Amino acid sequence: MPTYRLSELAQRVSGEVRGEGDPEIDGVAALDQAGTRQLSFLTNPKYRSKARDSEAAAVLLPAGVELPGRSLLVHPEPYLALANLLDLYHPPPPPPRGVHASASVDPEASVAEDVAIGAHAVIEPGAVLESGSIVGPGCVIGPKARLGERSELRANVVLYAGTQVGKRCLIHSGVVLGGDGFGFATSGGTHHKIPQVGRVVIEDDVEIGANTAVDRGALDDTVIGEGSKIDDLVMIAHGVRLGRGALLAAQSGIAGSTRVGDHSMFAGQAGAAGHLTLGDKTIVAAKSAVLADVAEGGMVAGIPAVDHRQWKRAQAAFRRLPELKKEVGDLRRRLADLERRLDEAEDRS
Repeated sequence: MPTYRLSELAQRVSGEVRGEGDPEIDGVAALDQAGTRQLSFLTNPKYRSKARDSEAAAVLLPAGVELPGRSLLVHPEPYLALANLLDLYHPPPPPPRGVHASASVDPEASVAEDVAIGAHAVIEPGAVLESGSIVGPGCVIGPKARLGERSELRANVVLYAGTQVGKRCLIHSGVVLGGDGFGFATSGGTHHKIPQVGRVVIEDDVEIGANTAVDRGALDDTVIGEGSKIDDLVMIAHGVRLGRGALLAAQSGIAGSTRVGDHSMFAGQAGAAGHLTLGDKTIVAAKSAVLADVAEGGMVAGIPAVDHRQWKRAQAAFRRLPELKKEVGDLRRRLADLERRLDEAEDRS
């Protein structure tokens, strides 16, 4: 592991050294695991006590967080600095090269000279593998599918026929791109399959987590916008158009033909029904179900999803239901008693 002075690290990430000394740093670790020659990381002030007690030689943190008596690396975007430092101390291995002897590459496929193809991968007729792309073991690239420059498929990824993957994409193991959308015409109690003739188009700089599925459109393409990042176990249905720079956390799902705007976010297990429009910078809270359109910049929560402020008020009221039920019961008894007394007074008069 290479060793750098804290000041050298600061220079590499355009940060600032503050506090005590200029220690040598030979790695990066969590606050409670860092050794005396390692850098650690603090962004949440509630962990300040852990940072004070940590054995770390120095702490990376944002401006405005004070930690007296420690060597500090201050950065306006500490997560970005952390990513760059992890790359520095843990550089990726050199990319593989060449075609494994057990791979099956159809002679009608177009494969750049510097492509790497792993064991038992299958490249079908008309597929295109552009320069610097990497195909992991067990992958299948269907007819006329395309893998863009410097994109990588980890082990056991499937690109169905016609699927297009842009440049610098990373597709993790078990992902299936371009499977048939869930489309059926029901007649007389029988479900007749509707041919799915659209494609899946993954734009540049997209990352897709393990065991995620993106289905092809029935007629239109399913599109994942440039720079989007999708977690493991996500389902994107046929004809969805996901905007640029979107973030989808694990087990979220988007039903057919829904449009999701640029820089939108779905938290874990959030979902959206089909044929909706979600504006740019929409945020969907965890376990929420979006059943109606959402305006640009909207933040929604709940089932069905509503404005998050309304949802918070509803949750506050929900927690008081037992108390409110008792209060209502008391009021009904008091009202009944008053009515009885009124009736008795009327009878006496």
